Amino acid sequence: MVLRRHDGSVIFTAYRFLFNCNDALEAEIHALMQGMALAKQHSEGPIIVQSDSSIALASLKGDNLDRSAYGHLIAEIKFLIIDREFIPQKISREPNRVVDRLASYSRYECTTAVWLYRGPPCIEALLPLDCNPIIME
Repeated sequence: MVLRRHDGSVIFTAYRFLFNCNDALEAEIHALMQGMALAKQHSEGPIIVQSDSSIALASLKGDNLDRSAYGHLIAEIKFLIIDREFIPQKISREPNRVVDRLASYSRYECTTAVWLYRGPPCIEALLPLDCNPIIME
């Protein structure tokens, strides 16, 4: 995950190795939960979440996964964002290369890590190229 300021500069990058994970949706929901918790601690403004998983993003706005195996994770995320403005944004995998590379790196390294104000060497060149712009109305 990558947390950026409004100008695109990096606050932190992080990844977490999941020892037990059923599928890509579960991994995405875990990443959303951890990213939103960290974003809430390290920023004051609205939390803009960009993900290539439309199912995971939709679950945060609706109740389509509340009774699923991931319902407890969705409930925890909804509790995290109850007092903050939350803006979900679906993006394609192509402009999401940084987090894709971080996920691959965490699987390879079998570890969890956080970098403040930068990224690990494996993504430093991608960080300025992979900043997805948004338009706030």
